[in-house]
Amino acid sequence: MRRHQLRTTLNVKLTQRLAMTPALLQKIELLTLNRLELAELLQQELSENPVLEETQLTETEQKNEDNQDSDKDSMEDFDYEYFFGDYLPPVQRRAQMETGDDKPSFEAFLASSMSLIDHLNWQLNLLEISPELHEIAYFIIGNIDEDGYLTLSLEDVALELEIPLETAREAQSVVQSLDPQGVGSCDLQECLLYQIRAAGMEGSLAEALIRDHLDLLQSRRFPEISKKMKCSLEEISEALETIRTFSPKPGEKYGSQDPVYVQPDVHIYKREDGSFEVGVADDGLPKLRLSRAYRSLLRKQDVSRDTKSFIRERMRSAIELLKSVDQRQQTIYRVCEAIVQRQADFLNSGFLHLRPMLIKDVAEELGVHSSTISRVVANKYAHTPQGILELRRFFTVGVESASGENISTLRVRERIREIIEEEDSGKPLSDQKISKMLNREGIQITRRTVAKYRDQMNIPGSRDRKMAVSL
Repeated sequence: MRRHQLRTTLNVKLTQRLAMTPALLQKIELLTLNRLELAELLQQELSENPVLEETQLTETEQKNEDNQDSDKDSMEDFDYEYFFGDYLPPVQRRAQMETGDDKPSFEAFLASSMSLIDHLNWQLNLLEISPELHEIAYFIIGNIDEDGYLTLSLEDVALELEIPLETAREAQSVVQSLDPQGVGSCDLQECLLYQIRAAGMEGSLAEALIRDHLDLLQSRRFPEISKKMKCSLEEISEALETIRTFSPKPGEKYGSQDPVYVQPDVHIYKREDGSFEVGVADDGLPKLRLSRAYRSLLRKQDVSRDTKSFIRERMRSAIELLKSVDQRQQTIYRVCEAIVQRQADFLNSGFLHLRPMLIKDVAEELGVHSSTISRVVANKYAHTPQGILELRRFFTVGVESASGENISTLRVRERIREIIEEEDSGKPLSDQKISKMLNREGIQITRRTVAKYRDQMNIPGSRDRKMAVSL
């Protein structure tokens, strides 16, 4: 009988992977914060890091004081490169970073607060899926609203990322499987069906009701449902009780109950010559600098090694924070500059002049990753000549006109809204008739697309509009 010998062997395997350094994590986190959240974070850092201090001086006054202190304390002899070489890169390297050579990937991070997006990203990072699928799922999560619904259609996702529709659908399924289940769905029907099937209720009456008669359920036309499905009202009532156990708004429990106060992160002004100027708002943000007292301690001979080691570590952290904040402001400014260049007609004349604009186009122009643009525009607002707007609203896909012009889908939605507002309320227009009207105007759009855009604007169908008038 042959005995198998167990041996310990040493194998060398070369692999390539992206390491998310604390500095990169911090840059990513800061990009996702709006101005109020950034102010809160800076105040927290100010209270926790003793080498940071707040100053009320202007930039000019600050430079003058720095020069005076430099002469007074002989700070020109202090070798910052020696102490912080790993944290203060050469000027050339910093310039490359600011122009976008530092391209953070779609790798997620765990923030201190657990919003819906944070909760989903945390779970996504624990899944063993391909890097491509992870990247697409992360993009989908970044476009989920507070109720847990995907604000883009899967067709838009596929177009934005230049991937097959089936791949986008696979990534959506990954997101929908996360807690809370059903998050990332495009509409109520899809959300409830996913939850029902995840509960192992495929083939049930509840699934059939949601799949085939959701509109009748919403209008409480139970006798009609009973007749069509050949089942009793009691059976429908039991199925409804089951349906009520599922959440129509899976992201609701992660939403804040406090009122949301919008403060613009960016101001877009119109100059006298008709051009536009971009300004990144920093009022309300504490102006931070390195403490001169702690910097002086590093030069003293009677300070212990442990104390100096602590001060250096705290200074490394402070310097990275100041650099990250500065890079955040510059990145937001550059993105908004690119937006303004493309959307001047909208800023002058309103939403009907909003041009199609994709995140990847701005990313390619600025030399950064698409995820960087997504983070910049998420949860941030701009004060514009057209009012206070979320930066995301500037990005929209297009519909081709008869002349070959690419028209913003937002512009098409607004036109649909106008047509419905101007219709005879006693004889509401069907989606098919609206489609034909738009086709005559040169906008190539199908009935199904009209219905989709109408639903996205929460406008009832022609039948429901007519019933509302009769009531």
